Amino acid sequence: MTSVLNTNSMENDLRKKAHFVMAQKRMEKIRDFYMHLATYCTVNILFFAFWIFDSFMPETFWKPAFIMMAGVAGLVVLAHGLLVFGAKFILPKGWEERELKKLMDKEKNTRRYE
Repeated sequence: MTSVLNTNSMENDLRKKAHFVMAQKRMEKIRDFYMHLATYCTVNILFFAFWIFDSFMPETFWKPAFIMMAGVAGLVVLAHGLLVFGAKFILPKGWEERELKKLMDKEKNTRRYE
C-alpha cells in the first residue's frame, strides 16, 4: 500500500515538473515573439524616418526597399505570431497534455518490462 502511494506521489511530482517545463518553454516562445515584434517595429520606424527626412537619397532607392522590407518582414512576424499564439486554434484543446500523458505512459510501460 505504501509503494502505491509513493508511486502516485512520484507521478504527481513528475507531472508537476513536466507542466512547469512546458510552461517555461511557452513563456520563452512568447518572449521571443515580443522581442521579434519590437525589433520589427523599431527597424520600420527607423527606415520610415530615413525615408521621410532624408532628401538626398533618390526615391527609387527608398520606396521599393522600404516596402519590400516592411512587407516581407511583416509576413515573417505574422507567421511567428501564428506559430506562438495560433497553436490553440490549430490543435484541439488539451492536445499537449494528452500527448505528454501518452509519452509518460509509454515510458512507464517500457521500464516496467525491462
